[in-house]
Amino acid sequence: MRKWILAFTACILMTACSTEEENKEEAANDSTNSQEYNDATNTEGEEKPLSVAELDDRIDEGMNIDTYSAEVQSWAEKGQLEMEDTVIVEDENTSSADILQLADGFLGVAYDEKEVTEVKMFQSVEHAKEYFESQ
Repeated sequence: MRKWILAFTACILMTACSTEEENKEEAANDSTNSQEYNDATNTEGEEKPLSVAELDDRIDEGMNIDTYSAEVQSWAEKGQLEMEDTVIVEDENTSSADILQLADGFLGVAYDEKEVTEVKMFQSVEHAKEYFESQ
């Protein structure tokens, strides 16, 4: 009878240890999956600079100027982009254009008092200034 009790107790202890190890592995996998998700969606601790392609997808012609301003300010505060310059444009439809420095280039965003009127990629600040000043 003692042998049965010892064997039963040993079996319970082994099962408990096994369950604890599985819980640790599961917690580690959850943590890894969460980090991979955050890296893929760039949502946690957003210090990684945005690329031109990422921002080009987020800013469209016709976008409300207030929405645009709020998003650019948020990205700048997080260190994802830098506002390089604002150019005053002498076109009747556009009053100014922001030149945004991103991880892999520059994005020029022209806007009037209501909405974004043009979004264009550039290789340098100088090219962007020349483009918007010549319009």
